[in-house]
Formats: sequence, structure tokens, C-alpha cells
Amino acid sequence: MIVLRVGRNDPCPCGSGRKYKKCCMLKDIADNQSDKSDVIQSESKKQKSPRSDEIENNINRATNLMEKGEYEQSARVFRSVILMDKDNYKAITGLGKCLAEMGMSEEACKCFERALEINPNYSQAKLSLAFYDKTRFVTNG
Repeated sequence: MIVLRVGRNDPCPCGSGRKYKKCCMLKDIADNQSDKSDVIQSESKKQKSPRSDEIENNINRATNLMEKGEYEQSARVFRSVILMDKDNYKAITGLGKCLAEMGMSEEACKCFERALEINPNYSQAKLSLAFYDKTRFVTNG
């Protein structure tokens, strides 16, 4: 089996015409890190709680709403998940993304920080915090 690797300065394989490092590299790194942390989390929790299917369905629903630009409704669903599982770092990160899109970057950063307290390796929260913290710094300074 031949595995082709994309160099950071190569054209992005998505066809955008930009360099890989300026286009999809961060997303690919985040996806890879997220997959690893998801495997670690799932192995550490062998027993499923009775509400885990409901929580997973609600996270998927909220993510779909967020992708459609329905941030307020998505935030409500993420909040309902957090009420069921206060340490659900994925829902907390999702809520943070919704808040950021609604212009509440301070609250969003608090969500990302909370998600990282729960799971310090969750790359989506790390990337989001880095992006919105930078935005907060630029707009305030």
C-alpha cells in the first residue's frame, strides 16, 4: 500500500489553489487529534450511560443546526446536553462556537477553557480558543 503525504507547502488536495498549510492542514491536524482523544475517551468509558444515545443524538442535532447558521437554536440544544452531562466537553465546545458566532467571544472563550479543563487534549477547543482569543486580543488592543 502506498501512502501519499502532502507537504505543508504543497498545493492543497481540496483543489482550492492555496497551499496546504494555509488551507486544510489545521483542520486535518484537529481531526486527527480529535479521533485519538475520542478513542482514548471511549476506551476509558466501557459502560454506556442510559442517556448516552440521547446525548449523542442531541450533539449531532445541535451541530447540524450550527452548520445551517441557526446558532441560537443550536446553543439551546448544546445547553440541554450540558444539563444532562455537565462535563461533556464536546457540547461545551459546540456552545462556545455558537456563542462566538453570535458575537459573544468572551463567553465563548470561557466555554473553550472549560472544555480544556475537562479534556486538555481536545484539539477543537484548543483551536477555537486560539482563534477567538486572538480575535479578542486584536479587537481590544
